[in-house]
Amino acid sequence: MIQALLKIYQQRSLREKFLLQGFILVLFVIWSQSFLGKVTSWNNQRQSTSIELMTQQQWLNRESQYAKDLAIALEKVEPSKTFSAAQLSGQVDALIREIQLEGKTDIDPVQTRTSEIYNDHIMRLRLKNVSVQEFIKLNDRLKTFSPYIAPTSIRITKNQRRPQEMNIRFEINSFDLNQQSI
Repeated sequence: MIQALLKIYQQRSLREKFLLQGFILVLFVIWSQSFLGKVTSWNNQRQSTSIELMTQQQWLNRESQYAKDLAIALEKVEPSKTFSAAQLSGQVDALIREIQLEGKTDIDPVQTRTSEIYNDHIMRLRLKNVSVQEFIKLNDRLKTFSPYIAPTSIRITKNQRRPQEMNIRFEINSFDLNQQSI
C-alpha cells in the first residue's frame, strides 16, 4: 500500500508534489490544533475536578465541627415557634388583616425548598398604595416573629399619582425543622 502511494507520488510533477505536501501540512496543522484543544480541555477538567475533590475532602474532614455547629444552632431554635408553609401564609394574612391592608395586598403562593434539616419557605407579597405608617406597622409586626419569619428583600417604589403613598414588594422567609432530623 505504501509502495503504491510512493509510486503515485513519484509520478506527479513538481508543482503537484508541492500542492500535495501543502495539503498534508494544512491537514496536520488542523489536526494538531484540535488535538491541543482537547488536551487543554481535558487538563482544565482534571484541575477543576482535583480542586472539587480537595474541597469535598476538607468538608469531610470538618464534619465533626459542622455537627457541633448544627447542634448549637438547633439549641437556639424552638421547633414550636417555626412556621410551616401554611402557617407562614396564615400568619402573614392575619398580620395584613390586623393592619387592615387586605384590599391593598396581593399574596403569591408560598414556595418551599426542602433539605435534610429544615424546610425553607419563601413568600412574596405586593402592597399597593400604602402609606408610610402602614408600612412601618407591618414591618414592626413582622419583626416580632424574628428570626422565624423575616423579610429577606423589600423593594419600595413611589406611587406616581399619590406621592404620599408607595408600592412595596416584600419577600418573606420562614423555616421549619424536619422532625426526623431533630
